[in-house]
Amino acid sequence: MNSVIKMKIQTIEKARRYLFAYHGLLNEHIFEGKSGITDFVKLVGCVQFDPIDICGRNADLTLQSRVRHYKKSMLEELLYQDRSLMDYFDKNLSIISTDDWPLMSRRREQFRKESRSSEVADKHEQMILDYLEENEYACSKDIDLKERADWYWSASSSARVVLETLYFRGDLVIHHKKGTIKYYSKQTHLFNDQLMDRSFSDDEHDDLFLLRRIKAVGLLWDKPSDALLGIMDLKSARRKAAFKRLLESNKIISVNIDGIKDSMFVPSEHIVLFENPPEIRQVRTEFLAPLDNLMWDRKLISAIFGFDYKWEIYEPEHKRKYGYYVIPVIQDDAFVGRIEVINQKKTKTLLIKRFWQEKLINSKSLEECIERFALFNQAKHIEYSPDWFIVSLNGPSESL
Repeated sequence: MNSVIKMKIQTIEKARRYLFAYHGLLNEHIFEGKSGITDFVKLVGCVQFDPIDICGRNADLTLQSRVRHYKKSMLEELLYQDRSLMDYFDKNLSIISTDDWPLMSRRREQFRKESRSSEVADKHEQMILDYLEENEYACSKDIDLKERADWYWSASSSARVVLETLYFRGDLVIHHKKGTIKYYSKQTHLFNDQLMDRSFSDDEHDDLFLLRRIKAVGLLWDKPSDALLGIMDLKSARRKAAFKRLLESNKIISVNIDGIKDSMFVPSEHIVLFENPPEIRQVRTEFLAPLDNLMWDRKLISAIFGFDYKWEIYEPEHKRKYGYYVIPVIQDDAFVGRIEVINQKKTKTLLIKRFWQEKLINSKSLEECIERFALFNQAKHIEYSPDWFIVSLNGPSESL
């Protein structure tokens, strides 16, 4: 058995710089263009998908903060033309590398065994597959099944239920999208049987996906965490056993951060970066996605950065502290506040509704970030609400 390596205590300042550097959020951009997108997805395993588009969808928001000159069309090309990336389940619905599709075999097997309204899917499965044998792709409107069926989000047409069930099971993949409408194709038509399910023992599966989640965030602790969503049957005992096996095989290294009592775990190949993160060489401000990989364990972010964040989109309006779609703002190696931005597509105007400043900031860098964000959203104008700048904690910015 290999010995377990335990590192000395790291300062919290270096831990912060490590996490931002790991994600390509510190100093100059390390990811650029379509190759930068695929490199980042390979680093973190998956980027969570969410269709809500107030100022960009979650995956686009995650990528625009890291990939220099990011355009939304780049992700569409990688998904539906190059097909080096795919939409599928990992941490909930996600964007993954196509090479990783075989790893999700247990999720597909689960859907084959049991899913909502499976009797509807089983009844019409062959008809759908026959249709897609003759046609390159189809959406629910192309299938003549109008009766309603119970579905995960709400009752829906049987056509949608069958198409999505076959997608969940792996028989179909998303060919392309038009807005929020998904068009499906047979998996074998697009990938010629090159995507094959892989089999895992329970231990192999737990180890693979726990390591995948540690790499998704950059470091994790051995606690219940939203970062572990989507890992089937990973209860406390199995989680602890998986951490132990990963340590003993030297795939992760246990580290301690000054002021935090719980040990953290870093992927072994990134321990040099953890020990010696770069110094801050230039001011950089970014807006993060609400479901950004870095935010998957909000308690961990609170412990390391002293920043408490809750996505309030599902909160009743009277219970919201900030707003419907408010996202974190980082600068240098700190979370400096949060911002509410609305992309008004009809007028091509980016509305800066509120910015809550929580730390000393360089306002010129914030303005540059807003300008980049307008370009990302293809907005031609930037409008600021009256009293948009709210100082909520630690005093004024360097210049306003």
